[in-house]
Amino acid sequence: MLCPICSAEYVETVPEYCSICDWNLKSDTAFFATAEIYQQKEQAKLNWARKMWQIVQARENPSHHNSNSGLPTVPADGVNDNQNYRDIKKQLDEIQAQLHQAAIERFQLHSQLEWVLYRLEQLNPETLAETLYRIDEKLSAMPTPEPPMSEVGIDYNPLINLLAAGKWRKADELTWELLLQVTLREEEGWLQLVDIENFPCTDLCTIDWLWEYYSHGLFGLNTQQRIWENVSGQYGDFCDRLGWRDGENWKYYDELSFNLEAPEGHLPIIIWRRRACYGVGQMMAPETFVALISRLTTCGGNR
Repeated sequence: MLCPICSAEYVETVPEYCSICDWNLKSDTAFFATAEIYQQKEQAKLNWARKMWQIVQARENPSHHNSNSGLPTVPADGVNDNQNYRDIKKQLDEIQAQLHQAAIERFQLHSQLEWVLYRLEQLNPETLAETLYRIDEKLSAMPTPEPPMSEVGIDYNPLINLLAAGKWRKADELTWELLLQVTLREEEGWLQLVDIENFPCTDLCTIDWLWEYYSHGLFGLNTQQRIWENVSGQYGDFCDRLGWRDGENWKYYDELSFNLEAPEGHLPIIIWRRRACYGVGQMMAPETFVALISRLTTCGGNR
């Protein structure tokens, strides 16, 4: 083994400290052997030590060192000598600071490794597997929520697909078409009071449930009913809350917000289709809504 500072060779036994330059030959660097930052700092320390050793040797043996020796020359001028000393002292201080930081990082890393080992020792693979199995079992046992369907053979799967995909405008347009199909009013294109009063309960609850479920409670007839009651049945205030009116501007259908940024209860549009201040057919919007929520209450769909 060669001393990394003075190149003294040790063949049989390696002492703890070099007998020539007194360098520690058995410093423990294995712990950080793969840490790049430690390697850089260790190399800087070695470079500094070699340089200091060469300077000392040059001072003690000036006859063996000249400008072509590859070693630093010792200036005869006192000013330059002092400057060199200050430069070396500065480098020494920087290296000492780096070594101090490396020691702190080593301690922190050691503490982190100790914590990881402790957590691994506490981990029981059998308990973990059992816990995961129980969670999976409970999730599998949870029933998938299914809404009621139809009393009159209406297929609500297309509406479900649109709502699940967040295609709110198309879902609203389809909802209106389904209302007309249920009441056999497709040719007329609007509902009468008697149609609402006799609307099949299962279908009304299905439509409300689907809107509420897929909007996470933002839309639906129940949501609209709650807001209606909060404003004491004042239609203007009701439209303000639902975003159907902005100041004195009663919104047209194309001005609505068909997204989840819309106000609460914004959809579906059942009591009007062209503009919020109008109704549909022969009924005004407030009259239609009162009849609609009355039927929903009768059907037991209000929650």
